[in-house]
Amino acid sequence: MRSSRNPRGYARVSADNQNPDLQYVALAAVGLKPDQIILDVETGTNSKRKGYQKICQGIHEAEIDLVVVNRIDRLGRDHYELISFLKLLETVETEEFSCLLASICEPFVLQWRGSSWAFRATWDAIGDARYELLRLKERQRQGIDAKKDPKTGMTIPELWRRRGPDKKPRRAKDK
Repeated sequence: MRSSRNPRGYARVSADNQNPDLQYVALAAVGLKPDQIILDVETGTNSKRKGYQKICQGIHEAEIDLVVVNRIDRLGRDHYELISFLKLLETVETEEFSCLLASICEPFVLQWRGSSWAFRATWDAIGDARYELLRLKERQRQGIDAKKDPKTGMTIPELWRRRGPDKKPRRAKDK
């Protein structure tokens, strides 16, 4: 990775009960100090994340010249948002300033501007993030649907609340 006058690491977890330590350790291992790492605790589908906006503003104002992430999907889970981020990097580029994007787990991201294969690999990584999000939502929906009582359409916990804790439905083998 090139020498940078003002690098920033970006880490994101989707919920308070998730641990960002793996991302912090990886970002520290490439030389970032704790005060250079910005953390968001929010879903990647929300582009209004405070830390993400701080990174974008720093790039726009030519204050940040290198953004490092552990994986590219930490920046967001949506093709449009990630392409918008890449477009921001292109927009601010001048003879005196440019901002690079580096992914620790996807080193080809650093060359996304310079070669078609690197851009394609970056695009595929973005697609993987989107695919993972869609699969997660699909699994959640399947889990919710599987827990619905076929007679009432309510989820099992809703039935338990209505019937009371001593009236939980019995499993077939308990009858």
